[in-house]
Amino acid sequence: MFDWLVETFSSHAYFGCAILFLLCGLGLPLPEEVVLLFAGYVCFEGLADREAMMAVCCGAILAGDVIPFVLGRHYGPRLLRIRLLRILITPQRLARFDRWFRRRGELVVFFSRFVAGIRVVCYFTAGTMRMAWLKFLALDLAGILLIGPLLVWVGHRYGETIRAAVASVTRVERGILIGTLVSGAIVGGWYWLRRRRRQRMLVGEAAETFVEPSTPVQAPPPDLDRPPTD
Repeated sequence: MFDWLVETFSSHAYFGCAILFLLCGLGLPLPEEVVLLFAGYVCFEGLADREAMMAVCCGAILAGDVIPFVLGRHYGPRLLRIRLLRILITPQRLARFDRWFRRRGELVVFFSRFVAGIRVVCYFTAGTMRMAWLKFLALDLAGILLIGPLLVWVGHRYGETIRAAVASVTRVERGILIGTLVSGAIVGGWYWLRRRRRQRMLVGEAAETFVEPSTPVQAPPPDLDRPPTD
């Protein structure tokens, strides 16, 4: 899977990473930190320039964060009528972030950058509370610039370690798959043998319980009125 991703991104590394970050802004359940590390690893493989990738990632993350902010600002809680959005942005989460904004102020936008899984709800709530555009962009960009380039650098700097870790995980996954198939074959064979033995026992019991009639059945008497045949 990892090799397939690297091969897929080999010709469109910048575009592919940007699309992933935009999808994260739409609620894709994929941690942005993982994508940033992957982007750094792509640079380690020589498929992209590290500094250019840092700029692309930061810009794409900011664009992805703007999406829920705009939706919250222009449509607000009305969007929660859509079933899919109700799963992602539950009324409980929305109420919780509303309390956080009122207690801790707008710095919640900055600190949410460092907590995976709450960003979309946070930015949507910021939009519903009509946060100023400039303030939202400044706080969000500050958080992005702190974490984005750093993780791309880590992925690039420790690319060899990532490659070795992925190879180890691949071997483990292969071993788990083989073990699962062998275990499934053993269990399936055991159930098949058990079923066959049970069927044979049922056939034997049916033969033993068969009782022949105690009085032989007599043939009906001949019809005397019927003329004899030549």
